[in-house]
Amino acid sequence: MSADNGPVLVIGATGRQGTATAAALLERGRSVRAFVRNPDAPQARRLRDAGAELTVGDLDGEESLRTAMDGAHGVFLMLTMMDGVHISLAAVADEERRGKAVADLAAKAGVAHLVYSSLHGVGAGSGIEYYDAKEHIEDHIRALGLPATVLRPVSFMDNFATYNRPARDGDHLVLALPVPPDLPMPLIAIRDIGRFAALAFDRPDEFLGRTLALAGDIPTPTRIAETLARAAGLLPRAVQVPVEQIRAFDEQVGKMFAFFNSRPAPAIDVPGLRAALPDLMTLDAWLTATDWPL
Repeated sequence: MSADNGPVLVIGATGRQGTATAAALLERGRSVRAFVRNPDAPQARRLRDAGAELTVGDLDGEESLRTAMDGAHGVFLMLTMMDGVHISLAAVADEERRGKAVADLAAKAGVAHLVYSSLHGVGAGSGIEYYDAKEHIEDHIRALGLPATVLRPVSFMDNFATYNRPARDGDHLVLALPVPPDLPMPLIAIRDIGRFAALAFDRPDEFLGRTLALAGDIPTPTRIAETLARAAGLLPRAVQVPVEQIRAFDEQVGKMFAFFNSRPAPAIDVPGLRAALPDLMTLDAWLTATDWPL
């Protein structure tokens, strides 16, 4: 672990990735400055109780961002394209604008290390608007010459406890995904995104200037269903949901799965990632660590 040479500002601190990053930094003895809108919100209070300093502001408030960066050694940046439970083009445009603004302010403040959490598949010519917005933020960071690390996580294992929670049908666990049952589906635990961010801040000589795709396991939906069913004491069943059904609910997510199903995911060096983070979680390890409930 490197010496703490100043706080790391965590933007998106009350979100899942921001919370994981703050926790990983605090575990390593780093000072954390959490950027929050409401310091009395439950997650903000939990961050404060864990040892983070809270700084209050808004991503559309340049002065509050400038104040938050004052004296910060590093910045972790994670932005959302969500508008409620959907991805809207207006929210995507806001994300791009905010990401570029944070990068501009970090450059002016002389931040020593920016870690930006982007998305695996960015730069692959998907034509998906929210992928393009993240690519534009990445490009802007590079154009500014910012000392930075870009993380590109894949689908979250944690979604099997929320958005992609399987159902029970008698003695079967039914996993419904808009992905062919035999197509490899890279997965990462959100906790490990935070731990890689903390690792990047601790080992800048190793991580500065790098773009890192993050996955801890690359199972097929069939194997995911088998793994989850085994944990639940049930029989597995993987069902492919039509992409059009997803597109009817959310156009952007539908485009994402159509792209994912038609183009093999860019290769991810999981052994190399595990060399850097030896306890990088597989799906089995994540189930054990989270005491996953059906």
